[in-house]
Amino acid sequence: MIRKIIIFGVFIISLFAVFSLHVFLNFQNNGNKAIQSFSKNSHWFLLHRKSNREFLYFGASGDINNSRLVREFQVKTGNSSSSPTPLPKLLGRDYWLIVSKENSADNPETAPYFLQLDIPVSDQWPYGPVPYEECLDDLGNKTQCDWDLPGYFGLHGVNGNSLKLAEEDPGSSGCIRHSDSDITYLYNLLNPKNQEIRYYIEDI
Repeated sequence: MIRKIIIFGVFIISLFAVFSLHVFLNFQNNGNKAIQSFSKNSHWFLLHRKSNREFLYFGASGDINNSRLVREFQVKTGNSSSSPTPLPKLLGRDYWLIVSKENSADNPETAPYFLQLDIPVSDQWPYGPVPYEECLDDLGNKTQCDWDLPGYFGLHGVNGNSLKLAEEDPGSSGCIRHSDSDITYLYNLLNPKNQEIRYYIEDI
């Protein structure tokens, strides 16, 4: 009788040990996954909107101290008086996302390539986010901006017309223009299907 009790006790202890080991390994595995997810690096952008300077980083998104500067671009953003490149913070966001890329060789306004941002758009006036009261009326009061034409916001080329990047040019209808060589570089480098690509904007 005592022997049976001892055997049963050993069995219970062994069962508990196996269960505890399973729980520990499962917890450790989930913890490693969380660490890997947290530390996963990706490409991300920072746009200085007023100075038309754009920076491409690789590392922890939004953290310059834990990222490597890959390349800097001289760009042309939206027309600041009527159709600016929208600031995420005015819509309660920290950043936009690049969600797709496409060959736009047949579009004279965006050729050769277009990288789409997830900025809200509509088929009717004002063709962009609403409310978005950053523009000024005739009295100098802030009012809803007007982006002139329907279509997505994004990064694109200038179809060979470098004058669209000149300081004298008033700017695009909200998009970020790049030289054709720069947008080709970005199109070939980035794949929004394989990584989250954040696009931060500072109004400096």
